[in-house]
Amino acid sequence: MVTKQLIVFYMIGGALILLGAGFWLKKNIFLIKNYEESSITDKEGLAKSAGIYVIAIGVMIFLTSFLTQAIGNFAWMIFAILVSLSSLLMMRIIMKYM
Repeated sequence: MVTKQLIVFYMIGGALILLGAGFWLKKNIFLIKNYEESSITDKEGLAKSAGIYVIAIGVMIFLTSFLTQAIGNFAWMIFAILVSLSSLLMMRIIMKYM
């Protein structure tokens, strides 16, 4: 059964996927906070890394909303752990480009 909450999660996941595609394909990294053109050594690499990361978060939100129907709120705990771990990895990757 599709509820209003599931529709909202689908919309959020879809929006993040589109935002990530904008980072990756269009190189719109000016949306990243504290972005300074002079401090970036590889704009293409940063755009690709940030785009893939945001797309992955969008896909995880989308999939977690499905899993919530099957296994309950435990899916959100798994999601939180995955986002935390991936954020640490992404920080290390971004520091490589600055």
